[in-house]
Amino acid sequence: MSKTLKSIFLLAGLGLFVWALQSVDLKTVGSMLWNLGWGFAVILLIYSLVTALDTQAWKFNFKPEEVREVSFGRLWRIRQIGEAFNVLTPFGAMGGEPVKAQLLKDYNALSFKQGLASLIICRTAFLTGLILFLIPGIILVFQSEFVTPAFKEISLTGLIAFSSVILAFFIFQITGGLPKAARWASKLPLLGTLVKNQHDHIVVLDGAMSQYYREHPRLLFQSIGLAFLGWVVGIGELYATFYFLGVSVDFADVWVIESLAQLVKVASFFIPMNIGALEGGMVLIFSAMGLTPDLGLAVTFVRRIKELAWTGLGLALGAGMNVKQANKVPFESPES
Repeated sequence: MSKTLKSIFLLAGLGLFVWALQSVDLKTVGSMLWNLGWGFAVILLIYSLVTALDTQAWKFNFKPEEVREVSFGRLWRIRQIGEAFNVLTPFGAMGGEPVKAQLLKDYNALSFKQGLASLIICRTAFLTGLILFLIPGIILVFQSEFVTPAFKEISLTGLIAFSSVILAFFIFQITGGLPKAARWASKLPLLGTLVKNQHDHIVVLDGAMSQYYREHPRLLFQSIGLAFLGWVVGIGELYATFYFLGVSVDFADVWVIESLAQLVKVASFFIPMNIGALEGGMVLIFSAMGLTPDLGLAVTFVRRIKELAWTGLGLALGAGMNVKQANKVPFESPES
């Protein structure tokens, strides 16, 4: 069933991708990309700052006694390797997280559960920073004269739905909801046995997360703040893309476009690599903003190329940093 759904979502994404291609003048898009020239190096440089901010944000998600075992350089390297797996595996943004946790265990004095707890907290802080970033963007959407009322309502609804899910996830972690969910999952026919065998480890993982939230709120707020700053720097990347494509766009409009693009990515998380959804979404967003769909697709292709470049870097970094216990089941030993 899971494979069937993924195949359906992928086909739907490919259909959107074809529609996006048919909605633009590909010759114009190609000309824009050619004119980007050395500006692509500037875009990569700006994105490298984003990765540094995200890495430091992740470092704040370790407890003080744990963070001493993790250097910034190694953490940055592990992050890039994991993000490459996130892009290449069919599990979306979660495919590389176990890889990151295992590398933390293999190359640092941390257990698998300590690494996984930091990653779950990091993902929560990262998405909370995104919500803080989206709020001004949606306000600007409502102030825009170009965006239609229907588009504004959809954007606001998306923000409310996304914020509600992240708030519920926060409460779930803080109140110790993981063992409760495990007890419910243990009654299911397919997952029951696996969950029962891992129950003690799930309790330990839940305790590690709730302890962090209870004892280190300052670290959490610092992590959210850096995550938010990373999203803001992402606006600089988009602004630079416009500049090197030879298009003048107001900073407020850039914030709006980036906010809507991120909402599209969140809404299409079930489509591998957001294929088609991002391309089609950007065509619609640019059209709604009074910009050409050709430009929207060109900007999306720049992002795709950047993504592939950083994925290649992650794989190259991973070549000398093997997952020593990749074939083992997570949490299989009490010491893990």
